[in-house]
Amino acid sequence: MNMGHLYGYYIIFIVLIPFLGVEGLTYSVSTYGAYPNDNIDDTSATANAIYAATASGSNNVVLFQSGTYDFSSTIYIYNATGLTVMGQGIQTLLLVHSPIVLFQMYYCQQLTISSFSIDFNPLPFTAGYVVNVAASYLDVQVVSPQQTDVGRQVGAILRYDTTLMRPAIGPRAYEIYQTPPSNVNTSLVSNGTLRIPLTSSTQFAVGDAIVARYSFTNHALVGQDLTDFSIQSITIYTSWYMGIFTLRTTRLNINDYHVKPANGRWLSTSADCMHFGDSRGFINIFDSSCASQGDDGLNVQAFYFTVTQVLNSSALIIQENNWPEVLNVGVGTNLGFSTNSKPFTVHATATVASLSVYNANSQIITFTSSISTGVGEMVCVVGTPSLTIRNLTVANNRARGVLLETQNIQITQSFFNATSGPAMLFQPSLYWYEGPAAQNVLLSQNVYINCNQGIVQNEGVIAFLPYPVQVVPVIYNVQITSSTFMNGAFSGSMIQCTNAGNVLVSYNYLTMTNLTAPITLCNSQNITAYNNTISNNCSSISQFYSYDTTNPCITSLSSGINLPASAFNSSFSPTVVATAYDVQVIGSVSQAVANTYIAGHTSVAAIHSFMWYKAIPFILLLCWTMLHCLH
Repeated sequence: MNMGHLYGYYIIFIVLIPFLGVEGLTYSVSTYGAYPNDNIDDTSATANAIYAATASGSNNVVLFQSGTYDFSSTIYIYNATGLTVMGQGIQTLLLVHSPIVLFQMYYCQQLTISSFSIDFNPLPFTAGYVVNVAASYLDVQVVSPQQTDVGRQVGAILRYDTTLMRPAIGPRAYEIYQTPPSNVNTSLVSNGTLRIPLTSSTQFAVGDAIVARYSFTNHALVGQDLTDFSIQSITIYTSWYMGIFTLRTTRLNINDYHVKPANGRWLSTSADCMHFGDSRGFINIFDSSCASQGDDGLNVQAFYFTVTQVLNSSALIIQENNWPEVLNVGVGTNLGFSTNSKPFTVHATATVASLSVYNANSQIITFTSSISTGVGEMVCVVGTPSLTIRNLTVANNRARGVLLETQNIQITQSFFNATSGPAMLFQPSLYWYEGPAAQNVLLSQNVYINCNQGIVQNEGVIAFLPYPVQVVPVIYNVQITSSTFMNGAFSGSMIQCTNAGNVLVSYNYLTMTNLTAPITLCNSQNITAYNNTISNNCSSISQFYSYDTTNPCITSLSSGINLPASAFNSSFSPTVVATAYDVQVIGSVSQAVANTYIAGHTSVAAIHSFMWYKAIPFILLLCWTMLHCLH
């Protein structure tokens, strides 16, 4: 063989390296001993399949077949690159028999979790009707499929509306949180009647429908320090805490993700549907839904820290206020500094050069340049992720639709129904030590129905409400446009505008059942509206905005208010309406919709994203090289 031929084969080999390596290998969990529908614990077998796929290189797939798999312990995924863990769609059920995290993921790149459903048995809650009340306990007749779980610690109880199938609204909206007695657990009084210990007397009465949540423990899915993380076609029926929680994830894609209660249950997850802390780059959420969860549909935020000591002009001791791991913000991260009197107004920034542990909840952080700050100042990551949401439904949950503390937000074509609190809450908070204040927000073509009527009600269906309230605007550049608001009897205002600046309200359709002013103001500036329609009682509303006079809200601190009656007297029909899909996911996603997801995402042939047409340039080059070798 002459050197020309050797050279030609070498070129062929080089050309085929990227082509042959795109798809990687498929690791079926059955190869490692995990079989569906056999009621045998599949934890070790699945962990071994994932370990083998991770260890053998990038772009591999761990595959579940249809059916139910059983788990008793957490599956850990470390340092994977291009790994996909997937089933055959919603009919692949991962059933967890312990209050644990199912998948705990660390330091992965291009990780995808796809095409299966998750449930837990036993459940993290029970529900039913109060049949007996005492100062130290409630007796509850449990409604199937909720369970009479004995030996449990109950951390929270809320009133429930069995007609609306959501947490109670209006004057009957009530809940408690408690630290249960350590030596007293739930017990069985009689067949189907559970005794729930109380730490003190409550307002619950005989006949009340209630949901009791057990002590909060673990999320279903947890990711930390991930890059290019994707959740695709996942359904979660319940979780002992949140559906998915991530910390410091860079570039996050959520598509066709659903949290919903299984048939007949009164709750889905015990807390948030999605919760993303200190994310970087971007978060995209498309074609997803959150129904009947015990807290918010979505949280996006970074964390506030506190300067406890100034070592020199470029080195500080900084203390966390949540839990120690959040302080590992990473070298190269920009931190913003604000005074205690204006915690949400950044006056200086600096870039992290190094981090080292000082004590259990503090680190020594050095910066690449000098920073002018002092003891007691607040510190938060700046450059928080852009957030793009399209076609998200949040319905029938205990708290807010979305609670957002980030910047560059677009929420479009989404549906919010019967959220107990505001459909959208923008709230940097020193109660939770979370932020920053939102800026550059577009809310367009959304539908809001009967929101903000329950347990965590604020003054508006959309609420801008820093905690504590400031004397100056901190949330800037907001457009609320081309949307439909159908307020219930207890919904309050359309918008609660506290500490906001440069807000434009246009082309919205609003139905109100009371004479509340559409917009409530507190210490805000440059609030403008035009070309909105209020149906039915527009002529009865004497004022289209009102001032919150609760201290420190002062009328003179609001300025540039351009909200005349003419801005609300258009007569067009609703700008957008709920679709059949939206209506179906109020309670749960219909089987027809679920089947659509399955058909689109579960074929084994669709395991890999590589398409044949991508090979055309390689094939042409290969042909040219072979012809060249023949000559």
